[in-house]
Amino acid sequence: MNADRVLALIFAVLSLYFLAVMVPEVGAQEKAMGSLNFYTVGPTALPYLTGVMVLVFSVGTFLISGHHAAEQGPAFSVGLKGGLGFFAITLVYAMGMTVVGFLPASILFLAAVFGIFRVPSWRIAVPVTLVVPVLLDQILRKLFLVPLPGSCLF
Repeated sequence: MNADRVLALIFAVLSLYFLAVMVPEVGAQEKAMGSLNFYTVGPTALPYLTGVMVLVFSVGTFLISGHHAAEQGPAFSVGLKGGLGFFAITLVYAMGMTVVGFLPASILFLAAVFGIFRVPSWRIAVPVTLVVPVLLDQILRKLFLVPLPGSCLF
């Protein structure tokens, strides 16, 4: 079993624990405090969405990495330098989101990640870079009523 599959398995188990134990506890605390008059979907909607997405990606990574383990090369080939680079990009994204807004910051973040980590296919990366932030913005703003940072253009 390669490192990708081990990490996918660990994240799947942790996301199941998160979904089964930790998220229901948030809802139970809200009920205990007596604040059930939410006009949105409630305090557990986004944690459930996050937990399910981590579980889906973990299972997908586990399944895919088993079939292509021989042709992938060594796991964690990016190394510490790549991990620190990703941390720096994420930090700039989090701080820059309040300045330029969620949508442009997300597009720039994905473009930077795909550019620095050399995505194999730009024909897939460019639509993902443009479509995913717009879809996420609409889902979070319209469906979950999450107030995202905006800018003068968006």
